[in-house]
Amino acid sequence: MTAAPRLVTAVGGPASLCRFRGALVGAVLGDCIGGEFEGTEPEEIPLDRVLQYLDGLEDETRGDSILQYSDDTAMTRCVAHSLLTRAGFDEQDMARRFAKEYNLAPFRGYGAGVMQVLKKLASPQLSDVYQPARAQFGGRGSFGNGGAMRAAPFALAFRDRADVRRYTRLGAMLTHSCSLGYNGAILQALAVHLSLQGALVLPQDFLKTLITEMEEVEKDESARSDARALNESEFPFCARLHRVKELLERNNVSVEEVISELGNGIAALHSVPTAIFCALHCMEPREGLPEKYGGLERTVAFSLSLGGDTDTIACMAGAIAGAHYGIDAISQSWQRCCEASEEADMLAQRLHNMYHRAPPEGDPGVLSSGNSQQHLRGGSSSEPQPPE
Repeated sequence: MTAAPRLVTAVGGPASLCRFRGALVGAVLGDCIGGEFEGTEPEEIPLDRVLQYLDGLEDETRGDSILQYSDDTAMTRCVAHSLLTRAGFDEQDMARRFAKEYNLAPFRGYGAGVMQVLKKLASPQLSDVYQPARAQFGGRGSFGNGGAMRAAPFALAFRDRADVRRYTRLGAMLTHSCSLGYNGAILQALAVHLSLQGALVLPQDFLKTLITEMEEVEKDESARSDARALNESEFPFCARLHRVKELLERNNVSVEEVISELGNGIAALHSVPTAIFCALHCMEPREGLPEKYGGLERTVAFSLSLGGDTDTIACMAGAIAGAHYGIDAISQSWQRCCEASEEADMLAQRLHNMYHRAPPEGDPGVLSSGNSQQHLRGGSSSEPQPPE
């Protein structure tokens, strides 16, 4: 008997509860399932191997075997809990949560660089929580995807796009002070935020909006200087988004081409645009992927086939796709197999309540962030800066 295809269309209106739940649960699934392939192949993973593994997740005899989450979900949980507890962004609280989470479970796959930052953030003598990240790599900071992997809650907490950009940047800079790191986090948060609003229905318009947003973000002189220092174009994320657009316009795109054009590594520049491509590419049925798969399942499977940093790319792609398709499109068996999927669902519901209780765009609601007063929703004209 052939299984019926799952619902693949978007579910619910803009910013609906099912979309919020889909975003965070989709991120956890991508992380947990992707972690099973992490480090196995620097290049593509045969699709039949991926599908064979995913078929096993549907096996009712699997029992209590649970796929563990990585640092991606560990830090995403910290972001969500901090935003909810403080009713907005508080860098001191978020930094403290990062350090405590690492101390409780250092086995989650943290990178060597961020481990040093988190150890310093745990110091009670530390007054400037941004200093440890700024000191990394000879003062250049990290351009990895660690800020992007945990960006989804920012997209769910703030109605105003400017606030999504602002607070994602500040949250990412707690561990990633290079613009190619925190701008990657901004791009990921914007992609999830737009997907929540239903923007994936028109992929080219979705990309056009992202490019416009990132042109504004990347025109900053420090961002352009960082890009030049790393031998990248002065608007590196915009350039990658144009490549995403070109790849989507081709009839047939191979996994090898995606890896070559966009990357599959740990740098934000080599993974965030890749995750966006995965979500957009898999909105339609694809050769080699089962007909029974819905869009989110196709997205996760295709992400895994790219190899490289599988857990983080699948985590980010899962958040974008989950925000589009909603929780009802996510396989129950996949959810049961993944550690913390129930908690992610609960956090998404709380963030949805926070989002809809907030003042509407343009109505200044004030919250405390560290020692400064900042607008919660779109009322501020100047962007708060981390201390120099």
